[in-house]
Parts: sequence; structure tokens; C-alpha cells
Amino acid sequence: MTLTPQEILVLQNRVAYARDEQAYKKLFLHFYPSLFRFSNSIVKREGLAEEIVSDVMMRIWEMEIKLAYVDKLNVYLLTAIKNASLSQLSKVEKQIVDITEMNENDFSIGKQENPESRYIYTELQWLTENAIQNLPKQCQLIYRLIREEGLSHKDVIATLEISQNTIESQMRIALKKIRQALDAYLFPKK
Repeated sequence: MTLTPQEILVLQNRVAYARDEQAYKKLFLHFYPSLFRFSNSIVKREGLAEEIVSDVMMRIWEMEIKLAYVDKLNVYLLTAIKNASLSQLSKVEKQIVDITEMNENDFSIGKQENPESRYIYTELQWLTENAIQNLPKQCQLIYRLIREEGLSHKDVIATLEISQNTIESQMRIALKKIRQALDAYLFPKK
């Protein structure tokens, strides 16, 4: 379904002023494919991209009369999708960092250990270690120095004689590869 800018504006105003569900549906169907592709290119998970697009489109409906004041709806939606996708991506990366920093005490209940928790811990530990071992050598070294040895970025710069930018880009690569390995395990494609 392709709409002209004028048709989009008419539908936008019908949603804003008349709360027209059919107009909203037409806007949703028009924008959904491109918004989904854009979000999925950022988060790399179709289910998460679908959720992000649905949430952003729901916010359009909830804007009510404020929607009429949005100048270029396509630009507004792309910006909202980008922000929501990056926000979700940072949440996922934080969860991965949390998982990689877990220790065995995180999976015990009091003095008795829960076998299921122990299994999950062991499995995640193995997946994480396997992902780390498959990193390029420099990337693996930087990751291990910072995450496992607890060195600061300054210490790693002095030790390896590399720039701050190199450290940041290598850590991004490491976290992305670890995330992909854990995602494949936690969210298998159907």
C-alpha cells in the first residue's frame, strides 16, 4: 500500500481529530514494512523489531490531537524507531554484560543449590566462554583485560599501547559477538 504525502496528511488528521481507526490502520499498513526493516537492521531480531514497531505505532494512536502537529510523519516515525531500537539494543547489551559478570553465587538459593539454576549458569558460562574464544585475538585480549582482569581503559591503553577508540570499538565487537551467541541460544529462530 503506497500513499502520497497528501494522503498521509489526510489520514494523519483523521486519526488526530476524528480518532478514525480505519485511517490509523491504513497508516500502520503503509509504514510498517519500512519501519520493521529499519528496526530489524538495528536490533537484528525480528520479534524484537516487530514489538518496537508496534509500540511506536501505538504511541501514534495515543498522541490523539498532538498527532496533527507532527510535520513530517515519516521522519517522525523513523526517528522514533531509531531511538526505540537503540534503547532496546542497549538494554540487551546490558543484560549480556550482566550475564557475563555473573558468578556462581548468583545461582544459589541460600546454602542449597538449585540444580536447574546450576545447569543454566553452566550453560551460559560455556556459551559466553566459547564466544570469547572465537573473538579475534586483539578483541579477545582487550575483553579479558577489562572484564575478567578488571583493568581500566587507561591501564589497557598503557599496557597494549593502543588508543581509546580501539578499545571502545573492540569492546563493541566483543559484546556484539557474545550477544549474538547468547541470542542464538536464548531466542532460537523458528
